[in-house]
Amino acid sequence: MGIKPKYTQCKSPKWTKEDIEAYSWCINHGVLISAVATGPGMYIKSWYIQVVAKGKTIMSPKTYGPDEIYSKILELYMFYYKQNTNKNG
Repeated sequence: MGIKPKYTQCKSPKWTKEDIEAYSWCINHGVLISAVATGPGMYIKSWYIQVVAKGKTIMSPKTYGPDEIYSKILELYMFYYKQNTNKNG
């Protein structure tokens, strides 16, 4: 028998009230951000970030590991939220 590979556990960030507000605003205004695996299979350890906004799809130039992918996605939701509202603080 061989050694079974382990599934990659991604680190989930703590959501604040402002994070939820930014996420909700983005979803309601057509800004969709997701993780895209760098290859096929179930044991992927790096992902690109894909942003779909205003009919355009943008893929991140770099990849992110399991410890940073979701916090970076939250950061991007906050960026788009602040950029398109008066909440620049």
